[in-house]
Amino acid sequence: MIFEESSVSRLRAGTVAALSSALILTSAGPAAADEISDETKPVVTATGVVNGQYLGQIFRVVPEYSDNVGAAQIDFLINGEVQRSYKQFKGIRSFPVPLDPKFDGREVDFTVRVLDAAGNAGEAVTRVNVDLVAPVATFSPDGYGDRAKGIMTITATGVSKDAVTITSSEGHRVTSAPWVFTWDTTPYANDIASIGFRVIDRAGNSTVYHQQHYIDDTGPKIEVRSLPSVTGTQATYLYAYAVDDRTATTRFEWWIDGVLRSTTQSSFQHNFGTKDRVSTVTIKAWDKWGNASSTTRKVTVDATGPAVSWISPKSGALLRGSTVTTAIRAVDAHAGTTKALLHNNASGYHTCKPICSTKALLSEGKQDLVWSVYDQFGNVTVVRRPVIVDNTKPSLKVTKAPKNKAKVKGTVKITAAASDRNGVARVELLVNGKVVAKDSKVAYRFSVNTRKYGKKIKVQLRAYDRAGNVRTTSTRTWYRR
Repeated sequence: MIFEESSVSRLRAGTVAALSSALILTSAGPAAADEISDETKPVVTATGVVNGQYLGQIFRVVPEYSDNVGAAQIDFLINGEVQRSYKQFKGIRSFPVPLDPKFDGREVDFTVRVLDAAGNAGEAVTRVNVDLVAPVATFSPDGYGDRAKGIMTITATGVSKDAVTITSSEGHRVTSAPWVFTWDTTPYANDIASIGFRVIDRAGNSTVYHQQHYIDDTGPKIEVRSLPSVTGTQATYLYAYAVDDRTATTRFEWWIDGVLRSTTQSSFQHNFGTKDRVSTVTIKAWDKWGNASSTTRKVTVDATGPAVSWISPKSGALLRGSTVTTAIRAVDAHAGTTKALLHNNASGYHTCKPICSTKALLSEGKQDLVWSVYDQFGNVTVVRRPVIVDNTKPSLKVTKAPKNKAKVKGTVKITAAASDRNGVARVELLVNGKVVAKDSKVAYRFSVNTRKYGKKIKVQLRAYDRAGNVRTTSTRTWYRR
């Protein structure tokens, strides 16, 4: 049901104008006596109103009358002043009667006068009240606002004292205070809904009020600005807003692993702890009508440093020199790129893709090559590779052999003693600058067949330790006899 808008001023002025154009207005006057021989007056048995009745802006009457020949004209008068006359009204029973505004608020005589064709007149008079002021009311809540879906209660206050009925466009009719209406807005969820009210007073005057409401059935839209899929053990900033709701957000909550952690909208700093897991983050928001919305994200908590699958040199390696190239393979399951720092020099951080390599500075003796490998969250894996640095030559001496410049013949026996803290790898026999024999077992024994060489034979022993350090004896020269 849609009510047409009206106002007091338009009704007062418009009623007279509309009726004047729609009806034929004639002056009262009897027909010529020589035309019709009729001396019987029409009889008006009812004016269509009762004593004390209030007449308003939209005023229609159904008078009751009769005449032996037939009525030719009907007049409606207030205090003897014609308000409207009709001559052509065959078949019409209900007559609109506009009232002069000057009679507003007065008690007056309302007269219905009927004339026949011979000019005979009959009439009836009723004492009535004139009320041309339309009633008013104020409806709360007012229109053009946002409302929650469901049953809405609208109350009329400031209602004119002479109001007798208020009817809603939803078909709800109230006839007395309290002027309360209920409206089921469920069918209009997330749409604009209209409702109208017509206030009618005892004179039949009415005023129409219209309201429009947006029926809000949706919670705020949650916009996640920053919420990582993987995070480390340090405090993490989370950002989210409630937006795109027609009404203000009145409540905002951060739930992490089923526990309420914050009610702050926009930014929230949270430490996910030091346990590897998949954490559930749920963001909830409510508007002022209680409409709720939520969104849930999964966050992988990475509390473990990168995995190291390979490192060189080998554990316990014997090294010599002041530097050695060391390398490491490091991969992190969640963080991707890793960085590594070798503590045995000052070369700084290296990006592993997935291998990092650099030179380590060495000192004599047993030591560790120490790598610290970091993922993007700062989780660290420390790896130690023990090595032995040996830059000391092994000891070597000839324990049995002909002396330098000795005269020799046949097969000559040589024995030697060699030692090293990290072990001797081998001892070699050199004749005339060439290696002719090797021995890796203690004691070290060699035989020289002098017949294979010339008159002059140069003999040396050379020892290698396991790190590759070498020591050579002085040369002995023999003369074959």
